[in-house]
Amino acid sequence: MPTMMIKAPSAACGNDTLLLLLPAGGFLFRPSAQKPFWADRMKSLDFQKAMRNINGRKCLLPLGVAMKHKPAFILFGLIPVLLAGCAQPPIEPGKLLCPGKPTLDEAAAMLALQRHNLQPFRAAAECTVSWRDENGKKREEPIRGAVMAFVPDNKLDFLGELVFKEVRFGTNETEFWLRVKAELDTCWWGTRAQAAQCREGLIVNPDSLVEALGIMDVTPDWKMFYRGGCDILSCYDAGKIKKRIYVNACDYRIKRIEYFDAEQVRKVSVELEDYAVGETGITTPTRIRIASFDRMGQEESAMLIRLKNIRPLPPDQIGKKLFVRPGRDGYAHVYRLDENCEFTPEE
Repeated sequence: MPTMMIKAPSAACGNDTLLLLLPAGGFLFRPSAQKPFWADRMKSLDFQKAMRNINGRKCLLPLGVAMKHKPAFILFGLIPVLLAGCAQPPIEPGKLLCPGKPTLDEAAAMLALQRHNLQPFRAAAECTVSWRDENGKKREEPIRGAVMAFVPDNKLDFLGELVFKEVRFGTNETEFWLRVKAELDTCWWGTRAQAAQCREGLIVNPDSLVEALGIMDVTPDWKMFYRGGCDILSCYDAGKIKKRIYVNACDYRIKRIEYFDAEQVRKVSVELEDYAVGETGITTPTRIRIASFDRMGQEESAMLIRLKNIRPLPPDQIGKKLFVRPGRDGYAHVYRLDENCEFTPEE
């Protein structure tokens, strides 16, 4: 990645402030007060302040208004990718409830074993981006011809077409990138080393990209409790919840990941379902749904990914075009993450 837009008219925002709030807690842009056409707005983005709150306030417009039915903007906020309270997972009638792990160490060890047993794979993907417009009507747009490749622990490449134009995001050992041709005609990229210093303000978090496949690194400072057939593990920072995962106690696969903002409000939920065993024993969730919420807990947008034809990734395909950051390739705007945790234009 995290993602939503809320209207908050205030002096802190000014009269025409529009920011995209992402799952990681970052802000994307602030258009000018003249309200130009979207293409002109993109050319005049103030990226020096793109990753900053304005006077400590999150001042955002409704998603439907901001997007003007533009699915590219919604996809941008939903990627990789990314919750107040702890709602008990719903229990299906007759569902078997298994006991959880007795200690956090045992839970972490089981999740670590799953990471260790992962194999490189490639898959086709059926994807849909959905959102509600300013009238509350649900709208959808497919991502066509999508394919995904993954090599544990940190290589992921996703490529598809949104409104018949490229959308691509990925990460490797040293870099991460996001490219959206439709409407935005923009690339963002940076190094993982720099991203590690800018966790709270990234457009896309390279670690969250792979977490959406159910790959989680749990450390001894996490907290754990059991409820409704799930071990629920939570990560805190300075006493505030940042991330929570729900692990099915029967097969010990992650079924849901929740991300919190600085106010401990749920912003993004990732549901992982239908784990399947592909060729040579590759096990991965085949249904991934990423949803973003407003501060009232209402879903505002979502991205559904269904993986199919999961098969091993031949070693000779790794490091050629896959998992290599693409060049400019005719994109109008290219921005790089700098040492100030800001995406600055690249000539």
